[in-house]
Amino acid sequence: MSSARWLCLGALLPFAALAEPRTYRVAPTAEGSKAEAVVVYSLGTHTQVAQDIRGEVTLDPTTLAGGSGTVVVPIAGIRGDGSTRDCQMREALGLDYSAGGRFPKEHVCDGENRLPASGPESIAFPDIRLEILGARPLDELGLLEAGKPVRVELDARWTVHGVSRQQKELTRVVREGNGLHARGRSTVVLADYGIVVKATKVVFVEIKVGDAVTVTYDLRLLPVER
Repeated sequence: MSSARWLCLGALLPFAALAEPRTYRVAPTAEGSKAEAVVVYSLGTHTQVAQDIRGEVTLDPTTLAGGSGTVVVPIAGIRGDGSTRDCQMREALGLDYSAGGRFPKEHVCDGENRLPASGPESIAFPDIRLEILGARPLDELGLLEAGKPVRVELDARWTVHGVSRQQKELTRVVREGNGLHARGRSTVVLADYGIVVKATKVVFVEIKVGDAVTVTYDLRLLPVER
């Protein structure tokens, strides 16, 4: 092989190495990741924040193509104002209505906003999962090198209340040191996942929850050293 070809090959090798997929861990909330859900109800809105986020994502950091992995949010770590509404959120998302318990005919949270630890009224679906099945960048990748966000279309599968549904998601990815930030927003239609949020009566007013929940997330993706 001629010296010119060796030089060309040597110049291309660093880029080939950079083009390999890399695995990132989803940083916990203590390290900067955020996720929250805004619920619309009769008297306004109620925001519930994830206190626990975990998972791993694999993608090519230079092209943002391909993509796979799972992000998990345990429902026990989702908090609003710490009142009855938090328990009723876990009730709606976590119970298996076909197991023979009282819900959704009636609420099963006790006076201390707890659900039974076992039996048909205990949590059957303990977490919410977002699986990444594929990714395609929609903007010029030069934006990533310039420290600006790149829009990425995801093939995603949400699993909520034991029901999985696949859909397209739009997220924005920006480089941060040797890691990435992924920010996005999604709408979860409760009926699509068989979720029933039972109305609550306060004095003479019946408080109802809307049909959809808006989920926003800002995930720090930190490289995993193997």
